[in-house]
Amino acid sequence: MKKLSQFDLEYNKSVEITFDKLIESFDNIFKNYKFNLNETEITEAILYRLKTYYTTQNKIKSFLDKRYVAAASDYFVESILFFLRIYFKSKGGSLEAHSERQIKKEKNSIRPDISIWKGNEVVAIIECKTQLGWNRNNWEIDFLDRDIKLKNDFPNAKSFLLVMTGSNWSGFSGNSNLNKSYFCLLRDTWPIEYDNISQIYTPIEGLINQI
Repeated sequence: MKKLSQFDLEYNKSVEITFDKLIESFDNIFKNYKFNLNETEITEAILYRLKTYYTTQNKIKSFLDKRYVAAASDYFVESILFFLRIYFKSKGGSLEAHSERQIKKEKNSIRPDISIWKGNEVVAIIECKTQLGWNRNNWEIDFLDRDIKLKNDFPNAKSFLLVMTGSNWSGFSGNSNLNKSYFCLLRDTWPIEYDNISQIYTPIEGLINQI
C-alpha cells in the first residue's frame, strides 16, 4: 500500500515546478521582450500575477475553511523584484536589484524591501506595501525617517514607496509626491477585481524611469 506522502507526491511536484517556471519565464522575457517604459505592460504583468495569487489563495481559503488568505506581501515584493531584475539585465546589467539587503554592514542599518545598487553604491530603495490602511496616519513619517537614514549613507540615493492598492484608505490623493516618490498601482480596486488598464492608478514605469 502507498504511503501517505506518495499520495501527496503530485501536489509536491506542482509546488516544486513553480521555480522551474519562474526561471523559464525570466529567460523567455529577457530573450524575446523589449521593454518600453512609455507603456504600462510591467504594471499589467505585476497585477495579473497578483490577481492569480489572490484567486488561488481564495480557493484554498474556501476549501480549507481558513479565516484569512495567506499574506501577499512577500509575493508582491518578489513580483516587483522579478521584473526589475529582468529590466536591468536587458539594459546591460549596470544596476542590480536586491531584496532585504542591508545598505551598510552596521548595526541598525536599514534593510529595504528592495534596493537598487550600482556596484557598492545604493541608487534607490523601494518600500513595498500591499496596502496602507493599517498605517494610514504614520506612513509618511516612517517613509521620511527611512529616507533620512538612507541619505546619511548615500546622499544621492532616491526613496520610493510602492503600494499595491488604495482600496481601503484615502491613498495619496492630493499629495504632491504622487507619481514622484509615492506610487499606488490600483486606486480603489483589489487585485482580484483587476481586468483592464483603466484601473491602473500610478504605473510602476514612472518609478523605474527615475532610477
